[in-house]
Amino acid sequence: MDMEKVKMWLELTNKYQKDDFWRGLFNHGIPERMVHADDFPLYDIYKNDSAICLILEVPGLSRSDLSVALRQGDTLVVKGISRTLFPADMEVKRERFYGEFERLIPLPEPTETRFIQSTFQDGILQVTYPRQTAGTADRQEDNRIL
Repeated sequence: MDMEKVKMWLELTNKYQKDDFWRGLFNHGIPERMVHADDFPLYDIYKNDSAICLILEVPGLSRSDLSVALRQGDTLVVKGISRTLFPADMEVKRERFYGEFERLIPLPEPTETRFIQSTFQDGILQVTYPRQTAGTADRQEDNRIL
C-alpha cells in the first residue's frame, strides 16, 4: 500500500468533508434527519384507472392519536402524536420519531371529503378516493376525515 497516496486521500477527505465523511462511513443507523417530524409519517401513493390510494405508516399509534383532514380539496393533513413506550432515561438508542407531528401530503388529484374512505389497522392508515373527471372536485376548507 502506498502510504503517500493514503495520506493525500485522508487530507482530501478532511478538507472537503471533515468529520462528516467518517460519521457517514461508519454510521449504520438511520440518519438524524429521519428522526424529525418533517418526514413522519412515511407514505406511498398508488393509483389505477378508478381510484387513488395513500398508505401511511403510523406504527404504535392508535386511531385516537391521529387526525386526518382534507384541506382545499388537494392536500391531506395528517396530525398526531407518537408517544414513547419507555422513559427517556432508559433510552440506549433511538431511531423512531416520537412527539407531535403534522404532515401535509399533496394529492395527485383533487377530491372532496365525502368521497374519501379510510381504514386503520395494525399501524397502517389507508386513505382511498375515486378518481374524478377534471374540474368536478370542489375546493373545500379543512374537513376532518378521521
